[in-house]
Amino acid sequence: MTTYVLLSKVSAENVKRVKNLAAMDKAFERKLREQCPEVKRIASYALLGAYDFLHIFEAPDAITAAKVALLSNEFGAGSTQTLTAIPFADFTKMVEELS
Repeated sequence: MTTYVLLSKVSAENVKRVKNLAAMDKAFERKLREQCPEVKRIASYALLGAYDFLHIFEAPDAITAAKVALLSNEFGAGSTQTLTAIPFADFTKMVEELS
């Protein structure tokens, strides 16, 4: 499984829905289990800055990670950015192999 980071920003028309954040998160989790049962959500954070939320999850491939991003749009995200997260130990090993 690959680790992904999903950054999301709430759309202007959905800012009022943030009051229902706990219910929206439960609904998102249910939909995620239904649509992408192979995905493991590791952590979620509210952010201060350019993005409003950060979700860390594991998925088998980029297509599945894209599905997670699309599902988040159903729950108020106006824009998202999905990044691949490489464990530091793996990255360090790769750098050493290149040297």
